[in-house]
Amino acid sequence: MKRWYVWAKRLLWWLFWAIVGLLCLLAGVGIWMQREHLVLNLSTCEPLGLYQLIGNPYPLHDGELVEVELPDPITHPAVAEGLRDHWFPENQPWIKQVGALPGQTVTLSRQGVWVDGRYLPNSHVDRRTPGGRDAILHYPFGTYHLKNGQVWLYAPGNYAFDSSYYGPVSQGHILQAAHPCWILPGSQYWLRKGD
Repeated sequence: MKRWYVWAKRLLWWLFWAIVGLLCLLAGVGIWMQREHLVLNLSTCEPLGLYQLIGNPYPLHDGELVEVELPDPITHPAVAEGLRDHWFPENQPWIKQVGALPGQTVTLSRQGVWVDGRYLPNSHVDRRTPGGRDAILHYPFGTYHLKNGQVWLYAPGNYAFDSSYYGPVSQGHILQAAHPCWILPGSQYWLRKGD
């Protein structure tokens, strides 16, 4: 009996220090990420991995990665739907690409997005959630000429939530430029049709 007690006591002691060590490691990684301006992307919009936020994104360029804040759910019904159904957390910035800039023409159809006649790969509009259970709101199909101060956000991942669903946003939603540091290429396609 005494032997079992000593063994259990040692196990609890090692378990305690393992937990303390893990917490210290996580705190250290968090501090390092904050100091290096790193964010972890776990969405299907862009490849999974670490992105470094590198400050002022202006002047903007097509295809540039940026950190953006969530569009206003009051004026963007698809964002309100996404928050209601918990597709993404509230008040968490996103990593997206600049798909189109002021003065460019965007054509949105079920097959995808064209910017000045150039097709954006994997930009088709998913009209149902994975598994086909629920309909997804999307921006009305049509052709849009972006006004001064507007940008079209784009993400090539499966079920990516971009301007195809909530429309153009103000450049004021762009917080800073982003650069991939360590990513898993192709991982933005991890959700497949029927999932």
